[in-house]
Amino acid sequence: MRTKPIFFLQMMSTFACFLIGSVFGCVACEVVEVNAEINKPATLPCKVSNEGVSNTVQWYKTPDTILSIGKYSYNMRLSINQQHEGEWNIDIKRVHVEDSGEYTCKVGKQVMAQVVLVVKGPPMIHETHDMTFEEGDTGILWCNVTGFPTPSVRWYWKSPHQVEGIEHDSGAEGARLVLHNITRYYDNIYVCVASNIVATNRKEIRVHVKFGPNVEVFQDTITATEEQEVKLHCAVEAFPMEGKLEWVFENNGQEIREGLKYNISSDRDLVKDFHVQFLSMVIRKGHLGIGDYGKYICRTKNFSRGYKEKVVVLQKPTEDQDNADNITYIND
Repeated sequence: MRTKPIFFLQMMSTFACFLIGSVFGCVACEVVEVNAEINKPATLPCKVSNEGVSNTVQWYKTPDTILSIGKYSYNMRLSINQQHEGEWNIDIKRVHVEDSGEYTCKVGKQVMAQVVLVVKGPPMIHETHDMTFEEGDTGILWCNVTGFPTPSVRWYWKSPHQVEGIEHDSGAEGARLVLHNITRYYDNIYVCVASNIVATNRKEIRVHVKFGPNVEVFQDTITATEEQEVKLHCAVEAFPMEGKLEWVFENNGQEIREGLKYNISSDRDLVKDFHVQFLSMVIRKGHLGIGDYGKYICRTKNFSRGYKEKVVVLQKPTEDQDNADNITYIND
């Protein structure tokens, strides 16, 4: 017999909740999630079914930052959108990262809507620039990235001497890449790759390394007859390439210049960003005399430091000389 009053009370409670909800809004609102991208617009929904509340609808950002009262907002980027009857949506013109969080729409103390704004933005890498170090230095490269969720950063490197260089994984992660005890072989393009669930972005940093000069000859000893043409080649590797190479005949210490007897040619920067200069000298055919045998020096000129290498040109025995050397004399 006591079940009827209990049932009656339950029905009355349900009806009261329905009545309150229909007039004032929700008692336990479902939380709505809104996703937005940085610098893009976003709309936070709020539905108010009753009339005459234009001055009492308020938007808050948790915990207690008031954003609007009625149709008036406290932020130039925010505005109340009443496109349809009963809507008190709030529009954000350009979403910022700090806009992410929980929002509440209220009429008085009654919660009408609860919204969580999730701000997502692609990785944005701040401007980078070329770096120059000297051999032996410790260098630091920075990849300053913004985005949400926070992007991960990984470093790669590739040769500047290839048009489509293969990227090698450095194994380094994070906004900072440290290059210890730098050598000329660190002269590369370093690639910062930043990724999150929105997108992937990348920037290149060109690293130059000062070194040298280092002089090398292609052949350190040459034998030739007086009728032959003689070719001597050398190269200097340096950065910056602040000087040039020259050939000098050690016997008189004079620089060898282009002329009837000598052909001098220089090729510089054969490959972009390849810090090598080549210098070739040819003693033309028929111009090699007995006085031209000896040491030829390829040396740097106008560099801060001087370096050199030598090529020895030796006389090659003729066939008559070889036969003479093979004659056996018999004493009577």
